[in-house]
Amino acid sequence: MVRFGVISYAHPHALRYASTIRASRRAKLVAISGDGANANVAKIEARKYGAKFYPSYEELLKDKTVEAVYIAIETYRHKEVAIRAAEEGKHILLEKPIALTVEDGKEIIKAAKKAGVKLMVPFNPRFTHPLRKAKEMVESGEIGKLEYIYAISEYVKPPMFLEGIDTSWFFDPKKSGGGGFMDTAPHGIDSLFWLTESEPVRVYADIGSKIWGFKVDDIGTALIEFKNNVVALLTAGWANPRGYPYGLEMKYYIVGDDGFLDIRTAYPDFTVYQERTEKIYWERPDVEGIINAFIDAIQQDKEPPITGEDALKNLAVVLAAYESTKTGKAVKIGL
Repeated sequence: MVRFGVISYAHPHALRYASTIRASRRAKLVAISGDGANANVAKIEARKYGAKFYPSYEELLKDKTVEAVYIAIETYRHKEVAIRAAEEGKHILLEKPIALTVEDGKEIIKAAKKAGVKLMVPFNPRFTHPLRKAKEMVESGEIGKLEYIYAISEYVKPPMFLEGIDTSWFFDPKKSGGGGFMDTAPHGIDSLFWLTESEPVRVYADIGSKIWGFKVDDIGTALIEFKNNVVALLTAGWANPRGYPYGLEMKYYIVGDDGFLDIRTAYPDFTVYQERTEKIYWERPDVEGIINAFIDAIQQDKEPPITGEDALKNLAVVLAAYESTKTGKAVKIGL
């Protein structure tokens, strides 16, 4: 079993990761730190799971029983915490985006390589059942040559609607790097890398505060060209209104020259239409798949399926999309 520590509950994803680690037969949740926002939630969760609570990540990293850490602290602190985790010899599962800047991301990768620890950034869509099936069909040529992908990578409610969680840092670009597009687009961008098996060339984007009137953007659309001539149109952000009954929407049209795949939701669901409409979401397999893949990388001493370099390329696309929005022009992508 791999012994995990969770560093911070600033990002609400920590709730799902902690519970998944705790439920895994291959992992043990031994420590939680209360850095950043939601320290009270971290303390409650530590008590709930029987994990040792540390007020600061530095104390947790000194715990010799901790072999790997899931870092969910505010994005502007990713570099600081991830490098210290590497220096203490801990394997790192680092919440997205990898950092605020490409330069900071490179330093994180360098520190992990120097320490000989695994570094993975979790992007969920590629671990969902419908997209994994789509990937198989694209690779087998069932829809012919891949031409276009139209994707809503994530539509969610703005984080302020999460009850009992302080998400105010998401609305401070100095801490988060951006708004709804920065928060949700990285998931879709990774799925595009994975499906196309190609490198992004340029991006043209429109990102802004269009729905809620926030000081940060709430939604964006990006047109991404790849080296293999596939063109992808990606929309992502905090698009769902307060009264929307479901927390997450993910949709894909994957178009080949001999057919296309229509994925209405990346998470399996069952909809009943009678006097009222009821949608039942089955257990999501994505976080469990991420945890298992990370554990495999540690135990088998191999590269994780999503590397630090993958996450850095992802960040470069996101930042290029924001730059395109500012200039009104397509931006070439390079590291």
